[in-house]
Amino acid sequence: MNDTQENEEDLSFEEKLEKTVELPALDFFKINFISFLVPLYICLGLFLLFEYGFINLLSIPAIIHIFTLPVVFLVLYYIYLIILIDFTALWARSWNKKSPPKQGVFKRVLDDVNSEEGKLMKYYHKRGFIIKFPMWLTSKSPFPWLINRVLRKISHNKIGKNVIYNDAYVGLEFTDIEDNAFFYPTSGLSSHAVNTIFGKITMIEIKIGKNNTFYPGTIMGCGALSTDDNVIYPNTVLHKNWRGKPGKLYYQGSPGRPIDVKHRS
Repeated sequence: MNDTQENEEDLSFEEKLEKTVELPALDFFKINFISFLVPLYICLGLFLLFEYGFINLLSIPAIIHIFTLPVVFLVLYYIYLIILIDFTALWARSWNKKSPPKQGVFKRVLDDVNSEEGKLMKYYHKRGFIIKFPMWLTSKSPFPWLINRVLRKISHNKIGKNVIYNDAYVGLEFTDIEDNAFFYPTSGLSSHAVNTIFGKITMIEIKIGKNNTFYPGTIMGCGALSTDDNVIYPNTVLHKNWRGKPGKLYYQGSPGRPIDVKHRS
């Protein structure tokens, strides 16, 4: 039994209760509610402008009106997503001025929001919360490429061209992904790791080179680095601060080890 476990067992019920993570539910509800409504009202205004400023004004026949509605709704949905992303990004930038995102290992301070690390944790959780709705909505929309817009604008990620998440778990922040990366379903990135429930949290950037492929079931942890043309085969773990071998492109296992692809044919 380590020291952390012993210290947690020695805490009284009242002390444990004080350390319980209490999310400001009202604050988070307000964030989601406003983020959802502002773009919705803008799109509603555009729809009314289309109906009364175009259809009625030009006396468009009903049959043409009916056939144009699906296209109009699709365009409005796209506009809604763009406005949602940009509005949410504006909100997140205001938080970043109060507490700039940082890389490193920090104490997971939950009960003192006025301390430097307490403030860092507060806005870390807020950033993680506000990005989830646009992240989910774009991934389920007919425009899944907007996921990269979410990651670039709302959070501090560097996403290259032709980066495709195929129902994968994206890294919400501190990811640097170069061009032509493909992520199969159930592959996942995580630039942060919670060491213990009331201990420390690690936030270190993930870096992925050009032309990388991540097969299903792969996991890439904080601080890991892949080079150009790497292929990460199924059920592979690239652990915290993982590095590959010079000149090796194909990896599999836990942790990821170089393999000879000739033996896989």
